[in-house]
Amino acid sequence: MNRHEHRTVIRRVHPHEWRWRLAAATGALLLALLVGYILGASREGDASFFDDPTAQLRDQVVQLSLEKEANQHTISSLRTSLSEQAAELGEMREMVALYRGVMVPEETGDLVVLKAPDVEYDDTDQMFRAVSLVHRGPGEYIDYRGEIRLELEGKLAGEPVLINLAELDTAAQSSVLPLSFRYLQRVQVAVSLPAGFVPEAIVSKLRLTEPIQKALERRDTVVEGGRVNPDLLGAERDASD
Repeated sequence: MNRHEHRTVIRRVHPHEWRWRLAAATGALLLALLVGYILGASREGDASFFDDPTAQLRDQVVQLSLEKEANQHTISSLRTSLSEQAAELGEMREMVALYRGVMVPEETGDLVVLKAPDVEYDDTDQMFRAVSLVHRGPGEYIDYRGEIRLELEGKLAGEPVLINLAELDTAAQSSVLPLSFRYLQRVQVAVSLPAGFVPEAIVSKLRLTEPIQKALERRDTVVEGGRVNPDLLGAERDASD
């Protein structure tokens, strides 16, 4: 019969071994965290720490340039908007002054007032447009009727030529434009001038038939650019017989 002998093994444990194991485990954990950080930071778009400083500065310069262009565009748009609003405000003020003069005309003694026409001329296609305004004077008449003739003085091939604008306007029914108003009336013509014709002045001839017969005439110089120069406006004069 075999006899089993039980042997006792005695193992000596160093008193600081647990500290060594803890330090080893901590080191392994720190190493794993460092490797994970390096792998994650090396990915595209997430490597700010490892980026080239020159590339970072270049990106900042590009961003600032884009912001500058956007700001300049915004400022330019605001300036354009303010300029347009100022022009509209000026037109509204002129319109208010006009209607104030119509509703409460000055005591000038004029039966009606014939304003200088608003003229636009494009010499590239010889298109000419004129808008004339007539409004009542201080009288208490209810209706005003008559007609107005717009004539354009100029030169063609060096020779003086007089053109009746209504005769060239396809929308006009006669050589004169009819008038019938209580407070004011605008009349306009848009024509294509003969090739080579150079406009110099526009003559407005108004003839009232009601409430009384009266004729008025004014001559306004057309300057370069196709507009009437306020400094060269011809004075309104009585053309009655």
